[in-house]
Amino acid sequence: KLENEDFPIEKMALNLWEPLDEAIRSANALAQNKAITIHVEKDSTPYCFYGDYGRLKQLFLIILDNAVKFSPSNSTIEVIQKGNTIVIEDHGLGISPEELPYIFDRFYQASTHHFSQGSGLGLAIAKQIAQRHGIEILATSSINSGMRFELHFP
Repeated sequence: KLENEDFPIEKMALNLWEPLDEAIRSANALAQNKAITIHVEKDSTPYCFYGDYGRLKQLFLIILDNAVKFSPSNSTIEVIQKGNTIVIEDHGLGISPEELPYIFDRFYQASTHHFSQGSGLGLAIAKQIAQRHGIEILATSSINSGMRFELHFP
């Protein structure tokens, strides 16, 4: 649906912390099962953005859910907001540099994830949400060093 330009995105002025905080609260419930801590650092001034609250929350939650899913128990996930950039970084399995260009493709699942969890659609949906909002989303990783997602808002 998100690929269809006619699919409505209801943008409004919002404080970016609001959908981010709600996604973090949801992810914390999942993280507690694995004793994972989500450490949050934010600028003292909120970043205002014109976007779809529900879709932005979904974007953050997809990335946070993956971070929890592929992180070892008793680890930490960092969420850092600085200006127009949000970084979400885990210390899990990570993926090889060769596979990194494909993580936003539909149905793609990295071979380093020895257990098949999910449909392989989450990051493809996240990419579509980002594109519809003019957000640049970058991912870096290497095997056994975790994943780092940077979201650069216009």
